[in-house]
Amino acid sequence: MDEQGIRALKERLKEAMTKSDVTALGALLAGDLGFVGAAAKVWSKADDLNGHRYGMQRIERLDVQEQIVRVYGTFAVTVTRAAITGTFGGAPFAGSLRYTRTWGEVEGSWKVVAAQCGLVAF
Repeated sequence: MDEQGIRALKERLKEAMTKSDVTALGALLAGDLGFVGAAAKVWSKADDLNGHRYGMQRIERLDVQEQIVRVYGTFAVTVTRAAITGTFGGAPFAGSLRYTRTWGEVEGSWKVVAAQCGLVAF
């Protein structure tokens, strides 16, 4: 996998997130995914998919402001800053988040194996 391939996967992930497309998300997330959210809660793949499936989280806008992609042979790391709006648990939210994702080849395709996001203060 090269940088352009990872960027294409990230674009598919963004589209799946904004459409709450659990089929596409399921294909892009590793089965043993660990995602640390902005409130430091650890989410599994099932948690993430169910949040989209049942409407707990809806992302209405996700505008990428910065993006770094580094490929290290069998894995890649991406660091992204994005302006995001949507709802969580029915309550609206808006903010700037920074995501770090680790991508790796799992079961013959590249998937997110670990991720973390945090709020950007200013």
